Amino acid sequence: MLIMTTTKDLLRSEWIGLNVKIIKSTNKTLDGIEGKVVDETKHAFILQNMNTKKRVLKSHCFFQVTLDNKQFVVEGKMLEKRPEDRIKTK
Repeated sequence: MLIMTTTKDLLRSEWIGLNVKIIKSTNKTLDGIEGKVVDETKHAFILQNMNTKKRVLKSHCFFQVTLDNKQFVVEGKMLEKRPEDRIKTK
C-alpha cells in the first residue's frame, strides 16, 4: 500500500497502477479523461479506461490523483523523466 505524505513523495513514486484524471491539458479533448496508468515512458503515460488505451503526453497535462483520501494535482512536466530515474531521485 502506498502512503503519501507530500507531493514530493508522489513525484518520486511509481505511477503505473494509479488512477488519474486529466484536469487541464493543452489538448482540450483530453480534459476530464480518467483512467489507470498501465504504462509509462519518459514523456508519456498510457491510460486505460474500460477497453480503450490512450497515450497522453505528460508535459501537456495536469493530473489529479487521489491517495489516502487526499487529492493531489501534479503538473506533468514535473514527471518528465524515465520512471526508473524519477524513482531514484532524492
